[in-house]
Amino acid sequence: MSQLNCKFPDLKVTKPHGLSSRLFFQVYSGANAIAFAQLSSRTPKQLRAAGPSGSVDDTAPRVSYCLRNIEVSHHYRNQGVGSALLQEVIDFCKQERVSSLYGEAKGDLDALRKWYQGEGFELDEVNNIQLQINK
Repeated sequence: MSQLNCKFPDLKVTKPHGLSSRLFFQVYSGANAIAFAQLSSRTPKQLRAAGPSGSVDDTAPRVSYCLRNIEVSHHYRNQGVGSALLQEVIDFCKQERVSSLYGEAKGDLDALRKWYQGEGFELDEVNNIQLQINK
């Protein structure tokens, strides 16, 4: 677990180790889970495997991930936790040479459109989101 970069000093985040068909990120306040993000890939056979030394095979094709869910407990909403978690997801994807994140904004679409655009995502007219990470 590592510190989540936000205004709450006691929040910790768990991240996956390497790529797989499903990736989970969880944020904890003490022993309580207060936020999570879930990503999935439609092409698990294209995922890059880490070698015995932990190095990544850069010759394997890059993959795009679908941001299935990003949820924050009601008590922590609108305080930067979701943005900090999303940044952890993006940083992880950059490190793992993921080419893009995509998904669909669901919920308060006006607020989500503004939030995702502020985080660098593009949105289309039907609220699909996409972020090009490594080109």
